[in-house]
Amino acid sequence: MFRNFSILLVLGLSLLPGILQALPVESRVPGGIALIPLDDKAAKATFTFNKKRVLISQERGQSYAVVGLPLSLSPGEHYISGKIKGSNAHIKKFFNVKDKQYTTQRINIKNKRKVNPYKKDMKRISAESKRKRKAASHWDDSSPDLNFLTPVKGIMTGSYGKRRIFNGQARRPHSGMDIAADKGVEVASPADGVVIESGDFFFSGNIVYLQHGQGLITLFAHLDSIHVDVGDRVSKGQVIGTVGATGRVTGPHLHWSVGLNGSWVDPALFISPE
Repeated sequence: MFRNFSILLVLGLSLLPGILQALPVESRVPGGIALIPLDDKAAKATFTFNKKRVLISQERGQSYAVVGLPLSLSPGEHYISGKIKGSNAHIKKFFNVKDKQYTTQRINIKNKRKVNPYKKDMKRISAESKRKRKAASHWDDSSPDLNFLTPVKGIMTGSYGKRRIFNGQARRPHSGMDIAADKGVEVASPADGVVIESGDFFFSGNIVYLQHGQGLITLFAHLDSIHVDVGDRVSKGQVIGTVGATGRVTGPHLHWSVGLNGSWVDPALFISPE
């Protein structure tokens, strides 16, 4: 009887929505994610969106293109383009993107140099920007684990996508989630991955980039300490550093970004409701 109850319990859990979910939450808005189902033929194709290769994943036998939608994307109809190896045929999968209005956040930075860098800072900032772009566009053919852990316990501010006003000056929208936590709190890798970039950056402070496969990238900024080196393989839940207040900040917190096909998307879409 107990054995039969266990089997029924397992079957019941497998039918509940959201349980054992391997895919992120879909949100077809700028800064969100489009999950596009693919048939067996399309699943064998290499898809791109805005000339950037797209991640392909499976959930319960169904293949999906997991498409990151940049914050700058205009609402309306868009498509991914696929090509099957050894064939000249192209496949297009269309989808619609709805508008989303993000709020404005005004921040006062005491260190004015972090808002208006000195002329001598610009060479460093330019070199760091190139390193960041390279890390954000990294591609590896391995299949990633999309069932993320939250990297740190703290207060999630819901700051993704907010228009940033630093000391009265407009800057780019916020490309990650801020999680408030005390200095020294451990930061864990949300999934297995490889360290592809790290160091002390002018605006981001101590930073770590991880690649998890097929263009899925995570970024951790303003760290107090870094516990990994470039080239290290890290496991899910492994500590990669600690929360800090380095770079352009008002206090200790973790800036966490998640990238897909070269676009930073809302990390909240990767967090389980539980």
